[in-house]
Parts: sequence; structure tokens; C-alpha cells
Amino acid sequence: MRKRVVFLGVVLAMTGSLVFADIDLSDFDDDVMRGMDDANKDLQPVMGAGNGEAAIADAEVLRDGFKWTEDYFVKKGGTDDAVKFARQSQELTASILKSLAAKDFDTATTTARTLANSCKTCHDSYKPLTK
Repeated sequence: MRKRVVFLGVVLAMTGSLVFADIDLSDFDDDVMRGMDDANKDLQPVMGAGNGEAAIADAEVLRDGFKWTEDYFVKKGGTDDAVKFARQSQELTASILKSLAAKDFDTATTTARTLANSCKTCHDSYKPLTK
């Protein structure tokens, strides 16, 4: 399972550099993304501290945010890669939640690192440039 998660992260990183979004993201809910960003930044430290309850809460924020993101890009149309990133990130988050339920913090942390790379890959293609 660990090899599959790492492989998925590598594939995401490689394919992300090939995608350049040219779509209007002005209606994207920045609050959702800020909540996800906060949860992502908090996730690894709370897992490192062995705080499973806080880690699960962060992972659930991420799971819900990736679902929202998937739905958003499905409605936008023409953004197959963004939908794919969101779905793959949901799979990674599900793996994190499964590992946390088993109190396997090492696997959860490894998967969380892969997830963080997935976020970066998608942002490189779809996050609007700030002025």
C-alpha cells in the first residue's frame, strides 16, 4: 500500500507540470481552500504528536474539501486533470483516515506527505496567480 501511495504521488507530480489551466476561477470558494490549507499544515504535526483525534478532524476537512473541489471542477467542465487531482487526493485522504483508525501514524504521515505534494502539483496548474 505504501508503495502505491508513493507511486501515485510521483505520477501526480510528473503530470502536474504538463497542465496549464486557462479557466476562470473567480468563483472558487477561497474559504474552502484556506480551511484545507490550514488542515494540511496542521495534519503532520498533530500526527507526529500522536494526536489521532485532531489528525482525523484535519483529514476530514481535507476529504470534504477535495470532494467540494471535485464537484467544482466537474461543473466547470474541460478540467479533467483538476478533477483527477481532486479524486486522487480523496483517495490519499481516505488512506490517511484508514491508517489513523488503525493508529498507524507512520503510514498516515507518509501518505500525508504524498498528499501535500499532490496539493502543490494541482496548485502549480490551477491556483490563480496573486498580484
